[in-house]
Amino acid sequence: MATKKKEDTDLGELLKELAKNWPIMVPIMLLAGIIGVFVAMWVRPVYQVDALLQIESKNSKPSGMMGSLGALFATSSPAETEMELIKSRQVMGAAVEKMRLDLVADPQSKLDRLMHKEGRLELSNFNVPWNNVPKEKRNLPWTVVAKDSLGNFELFDQDKKLVLTGSAGQTYHFTYAGDTASFGIFRAEVRPGQTFSVYKLKRLDAIEKFRGAFNVSEKGKKTGILEFSYQDIYPDRGVEILNEVASSYLRQNVEERNAEAQKTLEFLEKQLPDVKAQMDSSLMNLNTYRNRVGSVDINAETQLVLQRRMKLQQDILALQQRKQEAIRLFHSEHPTVKTLEDQEDALRRELAGTSSEVKKLPATQQEVLKLQNQVELTKVMYTTMLNNIQQLRLVSAGEVGSVRIIDFAEQVTVPTKPKKKVILCVALFLGFLLGATIVSIKSKFSSGVKSANFIEKETGFTVYAKVPKGNPKGTKGTRPLAVVEPDDVAVESLRALRSSLEFSMMDEGGSIIGVSGLIPGVGKSFISVNLAALFAGLGKKVLLIDADLRKGRLHKEFGIKRGDGLSQILLRKVEPEDVIFPTEVENLFVIPCGNVPANPAELLGSKHYSEIINKFKQEYDLVIVDTPPIMLVTDAALACHVADQIVMVIEFNKHSIEAIKDGMSQILKGNPQAHASIVINKYEHSRTEGYGYKYGKY
Repeated sequence: MATKKKEDTDLGELLKELAKNWPIMVPIMLLAGIIGVFVAMWVRPVYQVDALLQIESKNSKPSGMMGSLGALFATSSPAETEMELIKSRQVMGAAVEKMRLDLVADPQSKLDRLMHKEGRLELSNFNVPWNNVPKEKRNLPWTVVAKDSLGNFELFDQDKKLVLTGSAGQTYHFTYAGDTASFGIFRAEVRPGQTFSVYKLKRLDAIEKFRGAFNVSEKGKKTGILEFSYQDIYPDRGVEILNEVASSYLRQNVEERNAEAQKTLEFLEKQLPDVKAQMDSSLMNLNTYRNRVGSVDINAETQLVLQRRMKLQQDILALQQRKQEAIRLFHSEHPTVKTLEDQEDALRRELAGTSSEVKKLPATQQEVLKLQNQVELTKVMYTTMLNNIQQLRLVSAGEVGSVRIIDFAEQVTVPTKPKKKVILCVALFLGFLLGATIVSIKSKFSSGVKSANFIEKETGFTVYAKVPKGNPKGTKGTRPLAVVEPDDVAVESLRALRSSLEFSMMDEGGSIIGVSGLIPGVGKSFISVNLAALFAGLGKKVLLIDADLRKGRLHKEFGIKRGDGLSQILLRKVEPEDVIFPTEVENLFVIPCGNVPANPAELLGSKHYSEIINKFKQEYDLVIVDTPPIMLVTDAALACHVADQIVMVIEFNKHSIEAIKDGMSQILKGNPQAHASIVINKYEHSRTEGYGYKYGKY
């Protein structure tokens, strides 16, 4: 729970810091949003089309007239292999060439692209004798300028020279670089004046570009269903291209399958006459022997031996065919091949075992059995070969492959890219990150200190109060904030400062308090005015002196017109009693700064200044001197050289510890015996310090 609370606090502090730096965050977020909208509009819409193909499994059972040859000529491979074949240059290249994807025409108008009003130009021909063109100009594009919306155009070469004027739908042949060139446009959807950059990609570059927009994947696992997808800025062209790829792959698969069937058919047709001759020869030998020895009765036992040997020989022949097929797919040491060889050896041993049974028969029956066995075996071989030849002729003549197109690509109307909302959200998020990074870096490299404990440890001076942000003027109308809103959180902190100063004055004596700030704008006048009002509220007679002779402003706080003041007292032009003004706060009196003198530093460092302050010390219970910022002029140190208590006002997270040390050193140079303390103004409480915010309404 403690960890979570710490994380929440860190997040809250971060958000608070970002909100504080809204002048940084808002412009960056606004710029990021504009960039996001621009990118979303700039990216050309891309449409994705898809098609489905089925790859026949090798283990699928053949049916119909194809018989057992279906497995023999099933050339399909695992889906992974097929996907690589589809992405091969053989298939991709055929589609690139047929669809002329190596010919590119890019619209050039950036405004048209931003407004999605680009024209469309597709080339049918672009052949130039590049070898006759200077090498440094071969890769430069040519330019087509549309003369009207009917397809009439002008063609310029890479040197911007007019080489051809024509119209879409025709192929033009013209002389260029000492040879014949050709150019043609088969589709033009343009507006007058639109310009296109045209060029021809190398075959390999065109194939690679096509692969970048094409994808093939298997749907599910081991389903044999392949999904083709292709992305194009023109949905109708995407459909044509994807269907061409599917058809090209199907066509090549059929051609490969038919080519293999044709090779096997030619081999079997060459062997067929020899097998028929063997069959005729074995039949003639059997008839000749029977004519010579006469009729020979074959008993049931001999008939069984003959059938058994025939069966074994047919099984051996079938195993030999299966072994030959396995050798085509695997190496000779593959377990599948070895298993078939073991089975063939077992059948041959069994066939050899029947020889002993044959030897027991009479010699005449043995010879008849032998000749009849040869006749039956050659008949089986001849019949099987005829069947295979017939099936192979059907395969070779038919458009049959191991691939089937399930779904052709169809045109879509909704683009898949760009996702404008996503782009805008990403842009805003990146803008937020950039702004947060800048704010974090700014905070990291900021030399301002926040911790009162750190200030006390490093400087040796006590922080008497941490005053939250209050009324920047110190008064509302002409009345101090401490009087108008006594429950304000800033006033509560100033009461703590008053108490600390009271205890300090009780211990060390003295009744003159000098208040200075490190730099302008830290709120020293706010502290002076309200601290004086709080002391006056205790019944003490308080005199507040504006010793900032250059830019004093206490007269404005109390609604006094600028005129004679402290500077005129020091110049001996007026008496002190003439420029002491009462305020709306009982027991509180003010001496304004007066008109700006020519030599304020000399006046504050004069003996007369010390005499005047000591005189006021005798007449009032407390004298508070509001001095200029110490880091800009020496006036503050001179004004505080008569003070018993010196209060240095700094701003929260504004100053480096070195600046604070330097300021305290400067202000104490002329009065090292004075008791000095620090007040942190405009303090920002963390969430763990929320008590201070609610005390006034406790």
